[in-house]
Amino acid sequence: MSFIPADYIIPLLLFVPAVSGVLAWLFDVKGIREILGLIGGLTPLTVIALAYNTVLNGPISYTINTRVFTLTFQLSTLTWYFAAVAALVASAMVFGMVSTSGSGYDWMFALLSVTGVLGVFVANDFISFFLFWELMTFASFMMVLKRNRHASLKYFVLSIIGAYSMMLAIAMIYAKTGALDFAGVRQGMYLLTATHGLSKAYVDTIYVLFLLAFGVKAGTWPLHVWAPDAYSETDQSYTTFFSGALSKAGAYGFLLLYFLIGVSLYQAIGTFHGHIGFAYIMAWIGAITVVVASFLAVLQEDIRKLFAYSSVGQVGYIILAFGLGTGLGFAGGLFHVLSHAVFKGLFWLVTAAIILRTGKTEFKDFGGLAEKMPITFAMGLIAVLSLAGIPPMAGFASKWLIYEAAISAHMPLVAGAIFLGSALAFAYVVRFLYSVWFGQRPSDLEDVQEAPLPLIIGMAILAIPNIVFGVAPGLVTEYINKIFGTDIVGGNYYKLTTPTGTYNALTVTLLLIVGLAIAGLIYLYGARARKIPVTNTYQSGNPVTNEFNLSMRKNFYRPLKEALGSWLKISFDRFYERVARMSEDFADTLREGLYNGNVQSYAWYLAIILLVLALWGVL
Repeated sequence: MSFIPADYIIPLLLFVPAVSGVLAWLFDVKGIREILGLIGGLTPLTVIALAYNTVLNGPISYTINTRVFTLTFQLSTLTWYFAAVAALVASAMVFGMVSTSGSGYDWMFALLSVTGVLGVFVANDFISFFLFWELMTFASFMMVLKRNRHASLKYFVLSIIGAYSMMLAIAMIYAKTGALDFAGVRQGMYLLTATHGLSKAYVDTIYVLFLLAFGVKAGTWPLHVWAPDAYSETDQSYTTFFSGALSKAGAYGFLLLYFLIGVSLYQAIGTFHGHIGFAYIMAWIGAITVVVASFLAVLQEDIRKLFAYSSVGQVGYIILAFGLGTGLGFAGGLFHVLSHAVFKGLFWLVTAAIILRTGKTEFKDFGGLAEKMPITFAMGLIAVLSLAGIPPMAGFASKWLIYEAAISAHMPLVAGAIFLGSALAFAYVVRFLYSVWFGQRPSDLEDVQEAPLPLIIGMAILAIPNIVFGVAPGLVTEYINKIFGTDIVGGNYYKLTTPTGTYNALTVTLLLIVGLAIAGLIYLYGARARKIPVTNTYQSGNPVTNEFNLSMRKNFYRPLKEALGSWLKISFDRFYERVARMSEDFADTLREGLYNGNVQSYAWYLAIILLVLALWGVL
């Protein structure tokens, strides 16, 4: 039984963050704005938690009637899951922003982002979905605009392309079905498919438009170019939500394709080597995103850019899993929605703490911070283990399910992409772990202090789920089974069972604890220090020079960068910028030619327009 009447659950979920954000902007006074921000950020998580039992008994619906249209919302088992993930990350974000943000502007647009994302998840018609989608985009754009105009412009242009693509796809669906509510769209598309009322080209066009719209927001390849700059060039506490929750709106959109137009897509696109055609395309988009973004993350020298590309790659796992088109794939993808949110959100809060205390962002400027920031280091270590897919963290459980799903779906190359992505993830987080926390500490970092308490609280909010859902992954899969109404993943709280394998998280945890205890005893009582020459350093066969420095903190993966040199010349970022410059030049030429200040030219334009209209029978 919920402590909140069902009629108030969705309004509280949607409007408290937005109202709190606006008030924080109006009363931009230190202390007041932080209190309002905490209220706006913590209310959704409280409401979601209290609504749990009510949702299990049946969906919660809410309607807003206007003179123009009706907005409908529904909190079902599926939308509750996505909203819960977003609310959890939002609660961590606001604690982080207490320490890193001193502006009512930031609070307003951060909390409007929360309302936008939650509105997308609980929307039950395309009007509501699109309105909250645009609110989410606008608010996040304003956060980036404050700090980097070029990054914000790139994000804005791609978001506009995605928005118009979505609007056109919705219009095409409405033209055929006459419905905008999800139930009506699903029924209408099914009937049209059954009666062959939709052409293949028509359905294919809708599919491509939605791929563009959802792909931009999820940051899938090759639409990912906005994400590295946008994630890097904003308040890093806000990036916790930007990367951890907002990107899930795109993943949720990919999932909606199955429920709303899946039958139509299946009939139009058919199958490919026994796989559902439209899903197969999604799987490969996800796989390519995983590999490309992971390679680019390895090559970064700035911790913000590293985790930005990593965020893109990790969302690729989710799209890949949904693209498998199987129950196990959906389960793995939904689990990774949660695990990615908590480990990547935790990474961004750790990054926020590092930047706040040091003012630095590049690996070459760090070292030895574990001694100065031990709590932050512990939080970072949890995030490292989870992202790298090392048990018993949540990241391993979700990646294990996705890998099992790919094997079960007989897609070995996609499974290989998962394995390669995990190996690359280990490569770049190991560098982060050593370069920032271990080794010699630069003299200008001697006075570094531990992260402030609010940031530590925010990190703890995300660190705890990484451990709890890693040791007891059945807590998550049990709920995912309820979403689909069947036992997709078997086992219990500590054990996951699939048709191809079993993972016992508790046994693995106990073995790791014993192994670490033995290793600790050997280190304390059996290790002996050995002196080595200063010149005994790893240089990959190259001479030891300042120009070729392969220390962990600088150019460590330079040999890989050189090996990938020809591939790195292919840049969609540069391609899009070149297209933008060509479009701008064409528009300037057109403007100079048409708007030349000559009255006779304008008279000829008018005469030509009137002639065309007359020939068409308009006049």
